[in-house]
Amino acid sequence: MNKSKRIILCALFIAACVVLGRILSIRTPLLTIGFSFVPIMLGAILLGTKYSIFIATISDVIGALLFPTGNYFFGFTITAFFTGLVYGLILYRKEFKVDKSFLIRLIISTVIVTGLLNGGLNTIWIMMISKGASKVVVPVRILKQLIMAPIKVFTMLSLCKILEERIKKLIHD
Repeated sequence: MNKSKRIILCALFIAACVVLGRILSIRTPLLTIGFSFVPIMLGAILLGTKYSIFIATISDVIGALLFPTGNYFFGFTITAFFTGLVYGLILYRKEFKVDKSFLIRLIISTVIVTGLLNGGLNTIWIMMISKGASKVVVPVRILKQLIMAPIKVFTMLSLCKILEERIKKLIHD
C-alpha cells in the first residue's frame, strides 16, 4: 500500500475513532462504553504499529479538545499511546488472514489492553482525578472490562471475517 493510501486511511480511522469514542458512545459518570477500539485495531491490522499509535494518540487528543468531558488529563493520552502500541505490535502482519493465529493474537492484545491498560492504567488515572474514590470506581471498571473483552474479540473477529478479502486487497495495493 502506498504512503498516500496509508495517510488517507489513518485520517479516516482517526475521524471514526473520535466519532465512535466521543459521540456514539454511552457515557455515565463512572464509565464509558463505546467502539472506538474498532478503528484503532483496523489501523493496526492494515497499517502497522506506528500508524496505530498515531491513530490512538491523536484521536484521544482531538476528542478531548473537541468534545471535552472534564479537564484534560494527559494520563489517558499515555494509555491511548500504549493501546496503539499493543494492537500494532500484536495484530499487524504483512500477510493478513483470519485464522487461529489471528484469533490468538486478537485475544492476547484484547486482554492486555482491557486488563492492563483500560482496567489498570485508566483506573489509576480516574482514581487520581476523583481523589481516590476506589470503592466505587474499581468494581465497576473491573466488571466493564470483563464484559467488554469478549465484545471486542467478537466484534473484531466478525468484522475481519466479513472484510477479509477487502483487507487483503488493501494491503497488497
